[in-house]
Amino acid sequence: MSLNHRVIKQISLNENSRDLVIQFRGSSSAIEAKALEFKKDEAGNVVYLLLDRLIHKAHENLFECFLNESWENGFSVTGCYVTELNRTTMV
Repeated sequence: MSLNHRVIKQISLNENSRDLVIQFRGSSSAIEAKALEFKKDEAGNVVYLLLDRLIHKAHENLFECFLNESWENGFSVTGCYVTELNRTTMV
């Protein structure tokens, strides 16, 4: 499914401390950041994140998601000083 986009395989958000851990497919290390803002949908899935720093590269505009052994809606990725992730609709 991936067309040279990084694929998120795990997202962990502690809502109290706002600590976020994201792990990508093909990498054993995880990225840690603070969620300055976040939103969840009715089902409890994270649909929006504003992070305290950049976690994406300049050429990246999408992270795909392969969570719980299935493809899910990915995140559009923007930001110049911080990373903003917004859940997109699968096509």
